Amino acid sequence: MRFALFVLGFVFSLGLSACGKKESRSEEVSAPKPKVEEALPTDGEERYRATYVKAAQAFSRNDLDGALAALELSDQAKPNQASNANLRGAIFTRKRDWAKAEEAFRLALKLQPDLPMAQFNLGEVLFLNNKYPEAREKFQIFINSQPSNDLGLYKIYLCDLLGGNTSKANSFLDSLKPSPNSPIYYFSKAAEAFHRNDKVVATEFVTSAYRIYPPDANSTFADSLVEKGYLTGEQVTAPQAEDTKPKTDELKTLLPPVEKSEKKPKS
Repeated sequence: MRFALFVLGFVFSLGLSACGKKESRSEEVSAPKPKVEEALPTDGEERYRATYVKAAQAFSRNDLDGALAALELSDQAKPNQASNANLRGAIFTRKRDWAKAEEAFRLALKLQPDLPMAQFNLGEVLFLNNKYPEAREKFQIFINSQPSNDLGLYKIYLCDLLGGNTSKANSFLDSLKPSPNSPIYYFSKAAEAFHRNDKVVATEFVTSAYRIYPPDANSTFADSLVEKGYLTGEQVTAPQAEDTKPKTDELKTLLPPVEKSEKKPKS
């Protein structure tokens, strides 16, 4: 399962994948040398920053226990930091421990009410647990500070669509136009088609998005469709051959034409 979270101001597309055994290249490969742990700074502020970075790096490697251990050291160096609470929430979200994740994100917002990434992340946890009105409220607060963030707008749309707020969902969908900068149009259309059980049309929109935009841009939008059971991870992670990827100057021809109203000549 996959989902998106904000840590350090960046969005992480979080997916769990199986790891197979790696065959050794040679029977004579020497064992790797043990890593020597660097001494932590003695200054409290520097120690806090260094351990936070260690925690974030461990999180990016999916070493969740290592990330939590580093965060403990970071908390000891400088307690009650919103960034620590936000990262701890992201770790528990990846562990799918929803109660601890929600608790951590709410603590982050208590410590720093204007932290946009914690608002988004709390909204994501609520969304993943089908609490659409509450999730929408958090995504809206996030959008109020990040009005041009298409991922946040998409999440609000999904809350309306899945939460039964049909009029708002339809109004937003009608306002969308294809853009070479974001796949929000395609995934919103796909979500609507999936929701009314038209899998053929929905899959066409997803396929179009993966033809036009880079995989990383698509994955953050596709994650919600995977989480809600509309897509499988395999359907959205297949690599695209280099010769089939569109060039930048081809994007306009691949996007559906936007109809323009004809102007009547003045009499």
